[in-house]
Amino acid sequence: MNLFDRETYRDVRKPLDQAAGLPPRCYTDPSFYQREVETIFHRGWIMVGREDRVAAPGSWCTIRFANVSLVLTRDATGKLHALANACRHRGSPIAQGEGQSRNLVCPYHAWSYSLDGKLLAAPAMADSVGFSTDDYPLHAARIDTWAGFMFVCVSEDVPPLASWLGDLPARLEMYGFGQMRTARRVTYDLDCNWKVWVENFMEGYHIPTVHRSTISRQKAINIPEDPGRGEYTAIYERHEGTRALLHGDPGFPPIETLSGDSSLGSRFILVYPAAMLAIANDTMWCFEAHPQGPERTHLVLTSCFPAQRFERPDFQALADNYFKRQDIVVREDNDISELQQRGLQSWHVTPGRFCIKEKIVHALDNWVIDRVLGEQHDSARYGSEVASV
Repeated sequence: MNLFDRETYRDVRKPLDQAAGLPPRCYTDPSFYQREVETIFHRGWIMVGREDRVAAPGSWCTIRFANVSLVLTRDATGKLHALANACRHRGSPIAQGEGQSRNLVCPYHAWSYSLDGKLLAAPAMADSVGFSTDDYPLHAARIDTWAGFMFVCVSEDVPPLASWLGDLPARLEMYGFGQMRTARRVTYDLDCNWKVWVENFMEGYHIPTVHRSTISRQKAINIPEDPGRGEYTAIYERHEGTRALLHGDPGFPPIETLSGDSSLGSRFILVYPAAMLAIANDTMWCFEAHPQGPERTHLVLTSCFPAQRFERPDFQALADNYFKRQDIVVREDNDISELQQRGLQSWHVTPGRFCIKEKIVHALDNWVIDRVLGEQHDSARYGSEVASV
């Protein structure tokens, strides 16, 4: 099988009710993964958390995805930077984890850098002919924000973040993400391909089985949404109460700015390639699936509430109910994703037919193929097929 021949994907390209999934090797093969790295993760905007991770001047944190290692910093003027986490001397990482400092110092030979990437000092380099600190700043990536979310892009010729998001900010403006604060951030290291986890999260077909004793008890009606303009797809669910809590647990009141459908249900958004927003009428939580290899994914879960909720004396007690739901359901998703990955490694596994409830899985798979094969992407091509699940 040639994974870079368009004929390999003939069945994936069919309409949803006739289509089959990606070949299993697309989830295990190192060469296919490397092509994804080059054509998707190195040529798009990647969500890397909320701005409050580096809220104060002097704060920084590290991220890693698809062979990219960065330090996100906020300099003394309050400006954000995305700096390569590799010393200009011998390539050693200059930072680990997160912290706050006036500069970044490489642990290997003590080359030090300002938080905007300038090389400040390089010990014992005075005798090196023609050496100047001005010539060795840290390499940088593009960084931009939307409503408190940070995005980075390592390519210079990709259109701005506003073009990538399209009309999504306007469609979600009523939720007030920019006025939300992070209450918790949790990470998981998983033995599965990044697409396995994203595909699982964006379809409801598995809920009656994988989540049979948790969220399957909550009944919802899926309502078609316009596909929109931008690199994203969306699901809307109408239901009573909130989808963010387990049955019977008390929570916060609805977000005050909501009206119409937004106050009567939830939205689940996939911002390509691997950022997922779960938006209830009382909270928002989001996931970042950062590929670490063909069969390894670093998953980040961030939980947010409107800022005024933090002022309530019962904030922690109520927030813990949301965290309980997330911990149980995410563990179920993680377990089934790792189980599926083991199945995909079998020599005799073949692509299966799609269920009509897997519309966004079909859309994502075709979006990936468009880029891996270098074909022209038409955002409307699969838009009508991802309207609901």
